[in-house]
Amino acid sequence: MKRWMCTLAAIAVTASLTGCNFSVKADGSSREDGSLKKLGKDEKATIKVMYYDKNSFYQQYGNLFMAKNPNIDVEVISNQGIYGSGQDPQEALDKLIEEEKPDIILVNGTDQLEKFVQKGRLYALDDVIKQDKFDVEQILPATLETIKLKGEGKLYGLSPDFYSQALFYNKDLFEQYGIELPKNKMSWEDVINLAKRFPTNGQGDQRIYGFSAYSYMREGVAYQYMSSIGTTLGLDYIDPEQMKLTIQTDAWKKALQLTVDSLKSGALYMPKNQNNDSNAPRMYEDYLKENLFAMGKVAMTIDGNYMMQTLQEAKDRLKDVKPVNWDIVTVPIDPQNPDFSNTVSVSNLFGINAQSPNTRAAWEFIKYINSDEFARVMSKSSNSLMTRTAYSKERNGHNLEPFYLLKPNPDKSYKGYEKIPVGFYQPFSMLANQEIQAVIDGKKSADEALKTIQDKGQEQLLQAKQADDAQKQAQAKQK
Repeated sequence: MKRWMCTLAAIAVTASLTGCNFSVKADGSSREDGSLKKLGKDEKATIKVMYYDKNSFYQQYGNLFMAKNPNIDVEVISNQGIYGSGQDPQEALDKLIEEEKPDIILVNGTDQLEKFVQKGRLYALDDVIKQDKFDVEQILPATLETIKLKGEGKLYGLSPDFYSQALFYNKDLFEQYGIELPKNKMSWEDVINLAKRFPTNGQGDQRIYGFSAYSYMREGVAYQYMSSIGTTLGLDYIDPEQMKLTIQTDAWKKALQLTVDSLKSGALYMPKNQNNDSNAPRMYEDYLKENLFAMGKVAMTIDGNYMMQTLQEAKDRLKDVKPVNWDIVTVPIDPQNPDFSNTVSVSNLFGINAQSPNTRAAWEFIKYINSDEFARVMSKSSNSLMTRTAYSKERNGHNLEPFYLLKPNPDKSYKGYEKIPVGFYQPFSMLANQEIQAVIDGKKSADEALKTIQDKGQEQLLQAKQADDAQKQAQAKQK
């Protein structure tokens, strides 16, 4: 008897030390085996979902889910208020979760996922996935690998879609000038060499460019080119932990020289400073016409999957403009790391609050929005890229494989970047552009420009940090 009591005591101590909980929760979940009791046929449940915006949530997910599951009601907690409030977004988010106690947490990216996992905020889904025999085999492996990498080998969330970019190209322009079409997994040098083969002597509406930066860029393009080349090669220009710039290196010098040579060739589009009347009324068609690729004036550009919608709208709205005969290949890659890209990301992850009393109902929501049925429906009406690969093959006759071909780069983490003051980026971009232009104009060498970017940029960073700290201290005193 005494030995039996000692054994029970040992088990209790072990359970305490390992953090195990052998109790069964109100919703039927067992922490011992991870099982979740299914909801009864007439059992009602209400779950609270933390999301950006109430209306967009219901349009994107909620209405379909509640139509499929009429016994589960969904309430939305908006987290919009934590951004732009002046307080630390992560601290504000933690406070919101503590106060509102959502059952489902929208996780903004894998770095935030990692923080939540480390804090024990999320419920691991692996056991209930196995219990319900939920098919994850048809979900894009790269997204699952990325989520597991940040979840210490487990799935603490799932995402029905992901973001990716591709290199769009105008097939007619390539044919017109007898240039071979782009291929998947080209380097930046390959892309720029193709761009240089297009003529640079056209005037006005006859001017054709071999390549244009991201379609939304209106200023700061020189720095954007250099930054894109550098980050593709795995370079960082800042150490957020040490709050130091790290751009004065031989590797960044090569990225700068490639940028300068490309821009001097005239093959790459550089927007001119325009003094548009900001008060003048503008139609959506005006914005479409500013997209030179959509206007057929650029042979290649890099953009996200939403560029497909832009091209379709240009075709529908601009009847006097010839529709672009386009196709896509992967974005430029690092030849030393050809299977990965920094332009692929999983941002809208849904996880279950580890403290939720409605784990089963919350899982039913996550299971549905990551199901084959949901992906099939959304692939017809959404411009998002679905993680279920059955609906990734094509759209409107275009092969979407290049969006799916590359994996998120596991070595490229923006961990700590939330510490960089927001006020740093614009002045630094202007500084970098001025210095790159000085090299283009022959006023400075690449070494001199990088030194100025490093030194003055470091001053800008420290000034922005001081201003940010002062603002936070002032806000703290007001509380």
